[in-house]
Amino acid sequence: MRTRLKAKGTPAIKSALLCLACVSLSSCASGRTAGEHIADMPHWMGGLPEDAPPRRGTPEYDAWMAKRAQEAARPKVEQQQPK
Repeated sequence: MRTRLKAKGTPAIKSALLCLACVSLSSCASGRTAGEHIADMPHWMGGLPEDAPPRRGTPEYDAWMAKRAQEAARPKVEQQQPK
């Protein structure tokens, strides 16, 4: 005679896996990668900090690089005015 053993947590595990699959599938529907989702999260949730540079290939990145180039081109040593 065969006896089937059934674990108590099986419905909970199936529900958790189903929820995980739904969340994973819905994240694919937006056309963004997981890294982009994480980067857009607040810092306290594990996203990028506020002072992180913008992503490469965006208009914000080009403006940020232009600002850095201007900063690099300016003289670093200020001439002191005679008192």
